[in-house]
Amino acid sequence: MLFVIFRLGPERYALEAARVIEVIPRLPLRPQPGAPDFVAGLLNFRGKAVPVLDLGVLTLGVPCAAQLSTRILLIQYILKDGAKRLLGLIAEEVTDAVKKEPDQFVSVAAGQAPYLGKIALEEGGIVQCIVPERLLPQDVEHMLFDATPADGSAV
Repeated sequence: MLFVIFRLGPERYALEAARVIEVIPRLPLRPQPGAPDFVAGLLNFRGKAVPVLDLGVLTLGVPCAAQLSTRILLIQYILKDGAKRLLGLIAEEVTDAVKKEPDQFVSVAAGQAPYLGKIALEEGGIVQCIVPERLLPQDVEHMLFDATPADGSAV
């Protein structure tokens, strides 16, 4: 399997490349007043309103640094009811992809972070998978997606 590798603070994380639709530069976002602080805003992606999360705020409580390698990973997010929506994830140092076999990852206790998945050991340390469907609590999922049609167009 191919994984997109990125950083959040000093730690390395991975996301299955098959889940990534596109990697785009960090673009200006429309703020979403009343949304949790990890919701960076809305992105106009080819005429579709796409919610974007800042993974730095979500995981570390600190926004991702504004640097050239900070990107928005546009993914297909699967809602708890099975519907699919576009979701953007801001991450740092999105510059690499690696091939890993599923058996190279081992389970660890996620503690208070249910979106953290299995880990793989590498020469450079540990890389941990992000599980997209565990990123959003159900109330936030409803807030971000209930008014968004399946095609992502504005209502």
